[in-house]
Amino acid sequence: MTSRKALIAVVVALLWSAAAFAAPAAAPTPGPQPTGALAGILAKLPNDDLAVATAAYQDLVKLGPQGVKDLAALIVEPGAIDDSKARTAFHGLAMYVSRPGADAERKMFSETVARLLGGKAPNSVKSFYLTQLRLAGLPDAAPAIGALLASDELCDYAAQTLVSIGPDAAAPALRQALAGAKGRCRLTIIQNLGVVRDVQAGPELMKIVGDADRDVRLTALWALANIGDAAATDAILKAVGAESVYERAKGADAALLLAQRLAEAKKAKEAEQIYRTLWKTRTGEKDRHIRCAAVRGLAMLLGAGAMDDLLAAMKDADPQIRAAAAQAALAMPGEEITQKWVRELPSLAPAARGEVLAMVARRGGPAAEAAVLDAVKDKDDGVRLAAINAAASLSNEKLVPALIALLSSPDKAEQGAAQAALGRMPGEKATAAVAVEISSASQEARIKYKLIEILSARGARGRVDVILAAASDADVVVRTAALEAVAVLGSEKNIPALVGLLAKAPEGEKPAVEKALGAVCSRAAGKDAAADLMAKAMPGADAATQAALVRTLARIGGAKALAAVRASAKAPEAEIQDAAIRALAAWPDGAAAPDLLELAKSAAKPAHQVLALRGYVRLAGENLKMLEQAMAAAKRPDDKQMVLGAVGGLKSAKALALVVPLMADEGLKEAAAATAVKIAKSLPGSANAEVKAAMEKVVAASKNNGTRMAAEEILKKAK
Repeated sequence: MTSRKALIAVVVALLWSAAAFAAPAAAPTPGPQPTGALAGILAKLPNDDLAVATAAYQDLVKLGPQGVKDLAALIVEPGAIDDSKARTAFHGLAMYVSRPGADAERKMFSETVARLLGGKAPNSVKSFYLTQLRLAGLPDAAPAIGALLASDELCDYAAQTLVSIGPDAAAPALRQALAGAKGRCRLTIIQNLGVVRDVQAGPELMKIVGDADRDVRLTALWALANIGDAAATDAILKAVGAESVYERAKGADAALLLAQRLAEAKKAKEAEQIYRTLWKTRTGEKDRHIRCAAVRGLAMLLGAGAMDDLLAAMKDADPQIRAAAAQAALAMPGEEITQKWVRELPSLAPAARGEVLAMVARRGGPAAEAAVLDAVKDKDDGVRLAAINAAASLSNEKLVPALIALLSSPDKAEQGAAQAALGRMPGEKATAAVAVEISSASQEARIKYKLIEILSARGARGRVDVILAAASDADVVVRTAALEAVAVLGSEKNIPALVGLLAKAPEGEKPAVEKALGAVCSRAAGKDAAADLMAKAMPGADAATQAALVRTLARIGGAKALAAVRASAKAPEAEIQDAAIRALAAWPDGAAAPDLLELAKSAAKPAHQVLALRGYVRLAGENLKMLEQAMAAAKRPDDKQMVLGAVGGLKSAKALALVVPLMADEGLKEAAAATAVKIAKSLPGSANAEVKAAMEKVVAASKNNGTRMAAEEILKKAK
């Protein structure tokens, strides 16, 4: 509720804001009016027609500098006077002269507006001129713009405009203004000298790094760093050691930025000095991020030459620093680098060994694979677990046997990690290696079932034959796991094998085979072919197998499956017959409706009549004719009430006519009356005659006060 109120408040505020611009309470005072040719041009602007607008700006340009000045004279200080038309035209002109190929027009506009900056216009208007020069200003305008850097009101506008024109023009103007600048203007100029990376400003900025004003000296340090002035190294590193947490953080940012700029300028030695100083001196817990950045910087700067530095970082007690070193090492290309790390593994503490194993595994290559294979046998639990997890990213099938051996580890964590790694390890060779172990006669059953789960996790559809063979294993756990995997991976070509398994399966295992067979059949593209396969398997099969096949046929659907199920509904074996009738009752489409209606009328067992009737009503949906037939076939009051429930969902006078006669049946009277009221409420006024007659019968027949009152209310409306 609170968020809704907040949203409403925002919408209302926006509406008021829009109203303030679109329809002020008092009409604004007209501003200065254009005359002559300018008046005619402005009458066409703004204009949604691009051709008209373009022609207007062409005419405006033809008026030359005087036209620009006359247009500028129409722009006044914001307030009660409406100069929006002139401002819009001025902005449009700035965009128009900035188009490609309009160099002369742009030069005329830039020079004219630059001269206007020295005029008597209010600062609020000059700030508008400056924003337009960001679009169309040229380097020649820089001196006029620079002259405004001493104004507290215009300094930011002027600096941003100079930067947009370009560093070559901006730098001299900013340098010239720095000497006499004060307060906020001085801070702005220093910052923008850094933005344009003015090398010549370095000596002046160096004089400022000791300024008493904290913001000034920190901004100067940042500017020197972004310029890449190596002379500022000592001053910036001194700031990194400041007592103030804020200054220390800003100093560290400046130091890292300076090192980056020096590296870009091919001044590797100077950059290296900064990174090494930060690494050696910033040893406090709160400065770990600086050391992390320093070690990453050294790696980017020196490549393989930073190996000793990264190794030192991997021996650090801080896991964040080790993580930074591992990340930096990961980015270094080449098998030789991997080999170096593998050689250093014995010198590292267990935690670091695990982290390096993860890193080299992500790098890949023969050295990484050999190291991981060796480490899965390490004496340290943490290293073994890290190696197992690392193996998941390698595609060397030689790792598979070692991981399989760990599936029987007494350590549950190792078991789970090994199984997960085998499930994720990339490559078909790994899949083949797992499949071979499933087929091995010497492999333990408790491992085989895990291997089957692994093949399922790998989506190994090409190894279903191996899994199907395991479905005949001597161990029930293996057989069950195999059937669950076939349910996930199998295809219609496996149907004959599953049908064969169904016939041979012990009674308690038939449901698992049936489930797998049903899952495969539901995905079969050729449903009639699948139905044929199962229909051919039914003669000669025992009753339990035939019943399972019938249930599976219902999942397939289609004409051939229906024919087989229809025939099974007449089987002498009760189990087969029951399965067939239940399958028909759950049939997915209306093709089974005639069979269900006949069974509802004539099935030998009352339970089958009820099943068939319910299935028929389900298929009937809103088909009134089918519901009439269902009502006629219903033999028990409960069945008729079930049909009534379906009829009550219809909204037609014919449905009402079907219900009314049932009020004569004492056992159905109240249910029929309530259903009639329900239908009557949904009917339009055009059915008043039928509704009136029906409600009169409800009032006469029902003894339920609520039903009668509802009927009387409907009668009042009908009259």
